[in-house]
Amino acid sequence: MGIFPSLIMILFNQGNSLQIRQIQPKDASILTEAYKNPEFMRLYGTTITPLTEEQLYERQNYSIEDLGFIEYLIIHKQHGAIGIAILTEYAAIHKRAQFMIGLFETEHRSIGYGTEATLLVLDLAFNAYGLHKIFSYVYAYNEFSHKNMLKFGFEHEGILKDHHFLIEEEKFINLYVNAMTETRFRNYEKISRYSRRLIGRDVTQKPIKLSPKKISSNNHKNFLNSLYY
Repeated sequence: MGIFPSLIMILFNQGNSLQIRQIQPKDASILTEAYKNPEFMRLYGTTITPLTEEQLYERQNYSIEDLGFIEYLIIHKQHGAIGIAILTEYAAIHKRAQFMIGLFETEHRSIGYGTEATLLVLDLAFNAYGLHKIFSYVYAYNEFSHKNMLKFGFEHEGILKDHHFLIEEEKFINLYVNAMTETRFRNYEKISRYSRRLIGRDVTQKPIKLSPKKISSNNHKNFLNSLYY
């Protein structure tokens, strides 16, 4: 089953400090270095295997529908690449996907970059891709991330006990399940406020879809660019 039902995928978004774009083969060295960082991987994903540049090039032969996920590089306008975000595990009938995010360096995790990047991804998820629900799994030992997600507006839906095995530590751990529906996204005042401050627009508002007949051919491209990204 393919991922998002849109024929034209928007794979880029931008805020005041950050932009996100689909990961490209030229990013292979960035990913390789990040995956060598045990602290980062312990928070982001302990079972993820890094891809080579050749494998990333090979991945370009497949559509997003075939791959079943969209992976973004998080880029700061001064610091460069600072993290990764992904939408995966798409369920077409239920219009939901799993959200993952990780910032490479500790100093970037407590100054609002994670909030801005999450806003950019959720903006795409709900406003561009038409999803109904986003969910996330958080390792139980990552209390910082869990509390931040709840503060942001995600709802805690439960605990998966002994659900994930840490190979290096040889033990099972619990996963927290947090989620956000489109209804909560559109009605959560804090997301509205955060997005106006960090992105410069209110992402909780449904995008206005105008008929192409109302847009001159000369201004059509400019209109699409100004609508979002």
